[in-house]
Amino acid sequence: MIYGIILASGRGTRIKDGITLPKQFREIEGQPVIIYTIKSLLKIKRFNKIYITVPNDYEDYTRNLIDKFIINDKDNLVVINGGKERMDSIDNAIKTIVNTQEITDDDIIVIHDGVRPFVTEKILNNSIDSAKKYGAVVAATPVSDTLLISEEGNKVDQIPPRKLYYKGQAPDSFRLKLFISLLEKISPEDRLKITGTSQVCTLNNYPIYMIEGDDINFKITSKSDFEIASSIAKEVGYND
Repeated sequence: MIYGIILASGRGTRIKDGITLPKQFREIEGQPVIIYTIKSLLKIKRFNKIYITVPNDYEDYTRNLIDKFIINDKDNLVVINGGKERMDSIDNAIKTIVNTQEITDDDIIVIHDGVRPFVTEKILNNSIDSAKKYGAVVAATPVSDTLLISEEGNKVDQIPPRKLYYKGQAPDSFRLKLFISLLEKISPEDRLKITGTSQVCTLNNYPIYMIEGDDINFKITSKSDFEIASSIAKEVGYND
C-alpha cells in the first residue's frame, strides 16, 4: 500500500494581511490551494489512500471543498483532525492508518505540505520508488544564493561554501514500518525541535537520502508567493 499524508493544519499566521482564512483554503484562480495539492497527488494514480489533516473546525469545510472540486478518486481521500504542531498532525494520520489498515513491510508513506500545491509527478514517483529502495528520502534543491552566517545579525561572520547546502522541500517519504519505529524513538524534547519531517531521521542518526526537487514545488508562505502561484495556476492543466 502507498499512503499519502497532506499536512494542512496550519493557520498561516506568518502572512500579515488581515485575512483570517488559513492559506491552504485561500483561492488561487478559482480553486483553494489545498485542492491544487490534492489534485497533484491524485495525478500519479499510485496512492491507495490520502489522509488530509486540517484544523478541527475545518473538517466539514474541507470535505465540502472535495465534493465540489474533486471528481474522481474522492473515495480515496480521508479528512482527519490535525494537531497543534506538525508532529501532532503526523501522529494523528499514522494512528488512523494503523487503526484502519493492515500494515505490511512493503507499505510506503509520502508526507507532503498542504501549501506546496505544484509538486510534480516526477517528484512524487521518485519519492515512492526511492523510499522503497532506501527507506527514507526527501526532495531537495541546491541553494542558489550566497549564504551568510551572522552571530549577532548585523555583520557577516562567515560565508560557507554554497555547494554543500540544499533546500529541503517535501514530500518526505518512508517505508511505513521504519517511519513508525523512528517516531517511537524520539523524545518529547526532541519532538519540539522538529520543523521538517526529515529530522525524524537525523534525530535518530538514520540516513535519509535526497531526490531532485523542483523550484515549482515551493511552499506558499508570503503574500508574494500567492502572486507567483496565481501565475503558475494559469498554466494549462493546473486548473483542471
